[in-house]
Formats: sequence, C-alpha cells, structure tokens
Amino acid sequence: MSTDLINIPASASSNSQSDNEFASIEFEEVEFDFGTIAAGRRLNFEFKFLNSGDAPLLISNVHSQCGCTVAKDWPKVALNPGEGGVIEVEFDSTDRTGSLIKKIDVVTNSRPALTKLTIKGNVIGPDFTKQDIE
Repeated sequence: MSTDLINIPASASSNSQSDNEFASIEFEEVEFDFGTIAAGRRLNFEFKFLNSGDAPLLISNVHSQCGCTVAKDWPKVALNPGEGGVIEVEFDSTDRTGSLIKKIDVVTNSRPALTKLTIKGNVIGPDFTKQDIE
C-alpha cells in the first residue's frame, strides 16, 4: 500500500512554514454574472487565481451546495508563491428558472481557509419572449 497521499511534505499541517509565512489565494474575480439565459443550457466558467502569499498553496476541496453547479477541475498540486491556476465550474440550468445565485466553496491552506465564489444570473423558461433576454 502506498503512503504517497498521506505523507505530503507541503500539506496544510506542515511545520515547515514559519508563523510569518502563509499561502494567500487571490482571485481575479469572485463573482460571475452570466446574465439572462434560456433554461436547459450548460455554462462553464473559469475562476482564475494567484498564490499571493509566501508559502505553497494547497486547494483541498472545491464544492457547491447545489448539484446544478459543479467544480470540474482545479490544481491538485501545491502552487508556489506567485504561481496561479484556474478553477473550472459548470452550471446546468436544466429545470431551473428565475433569478439564481449559486455559491462555490474553495477550501485551502490560506488565511482565511474558505473563499466563496459566486455565479449568478437569470434563467428564463421556454415561454420567454425576445424582450426577456434583451
């Protein structure tokens, strides 16, 4: 049995960081407004970020509170200070209508450890008119 996943030197509980060094995740944008769309569409978003701290950044989990919004991909390795990445999120508007706000939790070893991303917009049903999307 391999212990590679258990013995990660750059883990969040590592003692190799001094009290003055920590990771810091900084997003270009923490909110994305997709505007008005017709129900049934799938939209993909990329939230770009940078480790603006002075210790390696680890993203331990990315999840939403709703099954219609899913984190598709994010870096699974430690990102050194100055390195960046992308968190890919997909929103499925099937069976959803109205004004929506969906939150995505990003859990890291940074301070603070939890960052909330938001996607929002308006989903209209099949009986919409052209004026509804303008």
